[in-house]
Amino acid sequence: MVGVRAALPVSLANDATFLFPEVDVREVDIHEDWKYILGRVLEYGTLESVRGAVETYGTARIREFVLGRGLRVLSRKTVNYWALVLGLQDDECIQRFLKGPRNPFWPN
Repeated sequence: MVGVRAALPVSLANDATFLFPEVDVREVDIHEDWKYILGRVLEYGTLESVRGAVETYGTARIREFVLGRGLRVLSRKTVNYWALVLGLQDDECIQRFLKGPRNPFWPN
């Protein structure tokens, strides 16, 4: 069905107003906007919204996100948490990211 947007599941929609304040959540598509959604949910989401993201995207997609875009948009604390949850603590990319230089003006 071309042109039909896949709406957020209820578990994500409940927190959508504070996770995505700058957009109309009715326009967010779970398939097209998955990187945007995961970035916000993994960093700021509630337990319910994180569970919804895991149910919607699965751990393989979350792993892909954390190892890719997640290293640029997530805080060190969040990357470290998801590295532990997903068993990525020995991954070379994760180790370089966590040991890299910190910004003294914007610590995370």
